[in-house]
Amino acid sequence: MVLFGLFILALSCKKITNVKLVDGVNSGKLSYKLVDDAGKGLAGIKVSLYDEQVSLNPGFPAPNALISTITTDQDGVAYFSDLLPKNYFVIADTVIVNKLRYRTNEFIQVVADTDKKKSTKVSDFSGFLNLTLISRNDYRTPLKNMGVVAYPVNDIKLNSGNIFDVVNSSTLKGVTDANGFVSFRVPSDMTFDFIVYNLTNRNLGYGYGSYSVAKDTKSSPTLYSYPF
Repeated sequence: MVLFGLFILALSCKKITNVKLVDGVNSGKLSYKLVDDAGKGLAGIKVSLYDEQVSLNPGFPAPNALISTITTDQDGVAYFSDLLPKNYFVIADTVIVNKLRYRTNEFIQVVADTDKKKSTKVSDFSGFLNLTLISRNDYRTPLKNMGVVAYPVNDIKLNSGNIFDVVNSSTLKGVTDANGFVSFRVPSDMTFDFIVYNLTNRNLGYGYGSYSVAKDTKSSPTLYSYPF
């Protein structure tokens, strides 16, 4: 009888301990704001929250790591509540600023009993494509005073019917200097190709390859083109 009583006591103690551990976990909150270059909130943007422990690659998060998707309100804020205290990926992959599509992705730590507030300027998710244009006639001579347009290949399907519209409307447009150099600040983790055109006769070429750049970095490709 004594042993039976001790066994019941041990089971009761174990059950009480487990309940206390579960009750001791407190949640946190996240207010994630997207703003343009003027600091104005961007409304109507879908923001997705991923479990960092499940998906280690912010570029291609695992579908089963998705916790929630919230659309930003009129002030540009996506509000996530009842979050376990841990690290998360926060991703917004369709944000239009200055006629360009940006993709934000960053780690954010949520702390228990805290409303974490994070404001992100979308255009900070960018880098530089520093292009040098060289003549294909001799593969040495820089092509100066040539017009160059960078365009996102996943958003614009270029063809002979729309190419001049793309050139005229592009916000990523420049002219090469005496060294054939021109620089573009482009959204990071997006793929770009180039259009090269003669400023005088408007002859042009396109299809120079695919180029991208990570946030806060630069890439310096050399392109070979005819002078047109």
